[in-house]
Amino acid sequence: METIVETPAAPVQKNKGGRPRKPAPVPAPTFSAEQFEQLIGVLAARHQAGPGLDRAELAAILSGVGQQTATAMQKAMKPENETHPGISCFSYPEGDQARPKPTLPFALFWNGYPMHMFPETETWREMELMCQLEPGEYTALMKDGATMAISIKGERDANGVVTKLDVTFPISRDDKWRVPAKQVLLYQLVHRDRPLRQAFMEATMEHMGLIFGAQPAA
Repeated sequence: METIVETPAAPVQKNKGGRPRKPAPVPAPTFSAEQFEQLIGVLAARHQAGPGLDRAELAAILSGVGQQTATAMQKAMKPENETHPGISCFSYPEGDQARPKPTLPFALFWNGYPMHMFPETETWREMELMCQLEPGEYTALMKDGATMAISIKGERDANGVVTKLDVTFPISRDDKWRVPAKQVLLYQLVHRDRPLRQAFMEATMEHMGLIFGAQPAA
């Protein structure tokens, strides 16, 4: 007796990514209303005057059509701006294109975090202050009025130029709420010649002003 073995059907593969996106429709080459009227007008005038369009006149009209069609196709296929102004909460008000943020002249580690590798996550004001850091031992004021020791170790090249700064300060996970905003800490480190409370208040006011759209005092 012959045995019949049923082969299970292959499972239907589902598109995990959802429905495929339909490509944006690309407009076909066409005349604008103004160009069409221009062409009709020229043809009518030439019909009355005698011979039709010469090569130069026809090329000029078709060139305008081609340029308009190319622009329409580009907008349909790539609707975003060719050059984004780069305006964000991290940039200057003018945007990164018009006014780029400062570039760190050295490698900077913030309690082990390589801040120089991710400048896009730092505000323009933080970048300005970071560029002014120097090696040394510092004291900063925290939110609750207590002080915190901050150490900045530096490395220099053969010419004495700083190539790396390592900023460290001891803080536990339970006490991290006491640490001021990075901009406030940086301001205190840069203005170490000022009394602690004065530098802390100036930094806090500047930080809050930038959050609400004000510009820092010169």
